[in-house]
Amino acid sequence: MSLLVVPLGEHELPLLTLAEWDALAARRCVLFERPGHPLLARLDAAGVRCGIFDDEPDPAASDTGLVADPASPRILELARLGAEVTSGTARPPDSLTAALGAPVGRRAEASLATLAFVMARLRSDDGCPWDLEQTHESLKVHALEETYEVIEAITAGTLGPELAEELGDLLLQVVFHARIAEQEGRFDLSTVAEAIVAKLVRRHPHVFGDVSVSSAAEVVGNWEAIKRAEKERTDPFDDIPAALPALLAAAKIQKRAAALGFNPDEEAARRAAADGLEEGEVGDALFWVVAAARARGVDPETALLAAITRFRHSITA
Repeated sequence: MSLLVVPLGEHELPLLTLAEWDALAARRCVLFERPGHPLLARLDAAGVRCGIFDDEPDPAASDTGLVADPASPRILELARLGAEVTSGTARPPDSLTAALGAPVGRRAEASLATLAFVMARLRSDDGCPWDLEQTHESLKVHALEETYEVIEAITAGTLGPELAEELGDLLLQVVFHARIAEQEGRFDLSTVAEAIVAKLVRRHPHVFGDVSVSSAAEVVGNWEAIKRAEKERTDPFDDIPAALPALLAAAKIQKRAAALGFNPDEEAARRAAADGLEEGEVGDALFWVVAAARARGVDPETALLAAITRFRHSITA
């Protein structure tokens, strides 16, 4: 055992778990970073010896607890030295992760749970008729719209409350789909969150395991290798969504093709030189190609998707 660190703000007392209370009550002494913390009086009344520390606590002190402000840099320092850091009802993979997430963890727990409760009410007989009649299919357009509105906020540089609002609208789509699936007995919001947590931990062995990397490029390479092994992918293009915009699909296809020997930088440079394009003229060239396609009654998105399909087949043939 080691020092027990409980990140808990003065206004977060209702978010303390019973397990954390029991763990603190079992310690010989509990120290507090803030003398006015309301938990101090509660523990003292329960017969636990409490005090305000006047020196840095020993991370190996297994008989001691520490209640600290969630944003305190002391929590991260102690986690790196081996102290145990709690995290409410969340289950981070280790104490270092718990320490890094402490400033927002409990509040996010409560807020996201409240969102799940609100969606459960909306998608019920006691809720909203419009929400209740939605399906995965009917919500597709909303997911796309909300994604583009997030991108628009970032592009416009409105990175404060405006971006927070747009991200909330996008998050709503995730919770909405999860609630529909829950009601149909397929999965629920906790399944969605647990799956992405497991994937992030699994695909970051250099963070949560013993793999060493020397660059961001190596991280990407490891990610792709782990992904291929997980999905047992034989066609390098088979998980690229067909609904992607054609230009984005072209970029993603070319990135995958690079692993098969296609050199997009060299090819792009050769074509640009042949057409006399400078860097600033690429956008204009794309614009007028679209105009030419429309003049001929050709849908440029469809035409580019067809070209992507031909390219895929030529690479894998």
